[in-house]
Amino acid sequence: MLYHFLELIEGLKNTTWKGWTLRGIPHPESVSDHMYRMAVMCLLQPGIDDNVRTRAIKMCLIHDMGEAITGDITPSDGNSKEGKFRLEEAALKYAAFRQIDKLECIQQATVYAQRFGTDLREFMQLQDKITGQELQPLLKECLHKDEEFSRRTENSSVFIFISGGFGVGKGTQCSLLAKEMGLHHISVGDLLRGEAARTKSSFRDFIPESIQKSILLPPQLTTQLLQDAIAQGQLQGKHIFLLDGFPRYVAQLIDFEDKISKLYATISLNCIESALVQRLRHRSMDSRRVDDNQDSIIKRLHTFNANNAEVLSHLANDGQFFDIESSGSVTDVYEHVRAAVEEVLHTANATPAKTEFST
Repeated sequence: MLYHFLELIEGLKNTTWKGWTLRGIPHPESVSDHMYRMAVMCLLQPGIDDNVRTRAIKMCLIHDMGEAITGDITPSDGNSKEGKFRLEEAALKYAAFRQIDKLECIQQATVYAQRFGTDLREFMQLQDKITGQELQPLLKECLHKDEEFSRRTENSSVFIFISGGFGVGKGTQCSLLAKEMGLHHISVGDLLRGEAARTKSSFRDFIPESIQKSILLPPQLTTQLLQDAIAQGQLQGKHIFLLDGFPRYVAQLIDFEDKISKLYATISLNCIESALVQRLRHRSMDSRRVDDNQDSIIKRLHTFNANNAEVLSHLANDGQFFDIESSGSVTDVYEHVRAAVEEVLHTANATPAKTEFST
């Protein structure tokens, strides 16, 4: 029996914690890693009663195994869903155990943030669940590490919003800047379309339907996609980001400031509406995008105009702001855009990454 039991739980070594996987952490900790680290934390944590410590260590070593077993209980076993929930809840009755479980997540988040450059500040919200005085020193150290990481990434990264209506040439200008200056181009539209194309995405149907009907998407969705894309860019050594098509409305900007950075510059590209409509109609002939059709074009322009004035007012009062006419040729517009970017980088004392060109 013991042999078969050990064979069963061996699978926990290769079962990764989904919370890290969903946030793009490469080779994250396994369930076994999590339980082992919790047990070590209980063993070394000062100020815990010995009887509580012993029980907590045992629970650390088995608590996820217990959840796997209770998950196999069916109504035919005489246990309802409510009964199953009570069994799982009973396994978490010790306050020390519950709080160490949360503290291990916080500590692991700070390690992954430092190692991979991924923004995992959302896990710091678990600090409110940790009230034990004996756990406060380690919690304080974890929060200090998180603050250091936040300051370092915010101060070292430069964010430039490339704003403007549909068809003004944001993508074209960003592509030129990325190629010539080595800046990291992130298209919010591409991020949303990529998320919609992802098979397991909860927003697979919601995103294209919202875009087609010109319905504003939740700001939290856009921010999360940006956080992931920025983290990937940082892993590649990039620190100057062109955010193409962002922000669309004030709520997006507020969420960005709250979760990513309050420091940014804005380049706003302007073009008369008749020229925009003509450009978009021309693009729709070769495009398969759901938002490139006659009805959608008009709706999108009206929605954009309705929100653009308010968001531009906020952007003009926060950070550097450049208003550039984009009705001219691509080359002429690029000269003005590049000059604006160079001024931003000079002010931020930032140097673009070198780009190697093949000959």
